[in-house]
Amino acid sequence: MKNITGIILAGGKSTRMGEDKGMLVLKGKKMVEHVIAALTPNVDEVIIISNNDNYNNLGFKVYSDIIKNCGPLGGIYSALQYSNTDKNFIVSCDIPKITSEAIAFIIAQSMNEDVLVPIEKTEIEPLCAIYNKVCCEQIKGFLDAGQFKIRNAIEKLNTKYLDVNLYQEIFKEVFTNVNTPNDYEALK
Repeated sequence: MKNITGIILAGGKSTRMGEDKGMLVLKGKKMVEHVIAALTPNVDEVIIISNNDNYNNLGFKVYSDIIKNCGPLGGIYSALQYSNTDKNFIVSCDIPKITSEAIAFIIAQSMNEDVLVPIEKTEIEPLCAIYNKVCCEQIKGFLDAGQFKIRNAIEKLNTKYLDVNLYQEIFKEVFTNVNTPNDYEALK
């Protein structure tokens, strides 16, 4: 037992893309399948948080948002509610270059913090991070107060930032995400 759940957030509306990002095909596999392949060796269970039926046939438990229309922070809250472990690796479905090695490295750095968030260059990566179930109620408080920005939430939680700039051989391009048709074309 690794005592960690892998959770893929795939509930977004994909307004900039115009279609479900996780279902876009890249190198013969759906983007979400690339994420699943990297996540599976590092966790006990994979679950998917999505409000779309597209994910029901992938062989994993799929749950919809408990509190609707709160963006990714609402997805994180739902993920923590549905998880059976204290530690949870939460990742977005739209970063198909994520690797098993990068996930293992992030997990290995996790100690007793509520949240462990990688920083690459100067950008935080809150949708490829570890969240402890203990911060669930605080996140619900943010949602109840209409505060939906992940960045604001993690600044108020017991968060450790992991500078991955020194490990570019592991993290080169892994956080490349696909938000627009142009991003998708560039990645193909």
